[in-house]
Amino acid sequence: MRSAENTDNKPRNPDLDFTNKQGKSTLEVHFYKHGKSFGFATADEYLKSARWFLEKPATATIQHFISAAGTYFRYDTATNEFAIINEFGGISTYFKPNTKKYYWLEQIKLYKPKQAGGKK
Repeated sequence: MRSAENTDNKPRNPDLDFTNKQGKSTLEVHFYKHGKSFGFATADEYLKSARWFLEKPATATIQHFISAAGTYFRYDTATNEFAIINEFGGISTYFKPNTKKYYWLEQIKLYKPKQAGGKK
């Protein structure tokens, strides 16, 4: 399963974490862009934290949804951590949005499937 509360039965595939569609690693690029905001010294620390964030049980401050394309979005309002697991089960990104909850709300607006009756 992708995370503790995910029930869509799609498997989590750590072998595809930070790997693009061509099969090449994007870990170093993501670490370079986002690792310092977490205080990480290595790409391995960044990777372990991303995995922990996405695989740990949900807390009262963690929000999530799955897009129509099968992408899993997760955000923690207390820590400002945001991450995505792509439709193949690999982590696509992990960072702290500059605009905090406003970034999360934009992701909901753009990608969260609308429920019957137009409700989110």
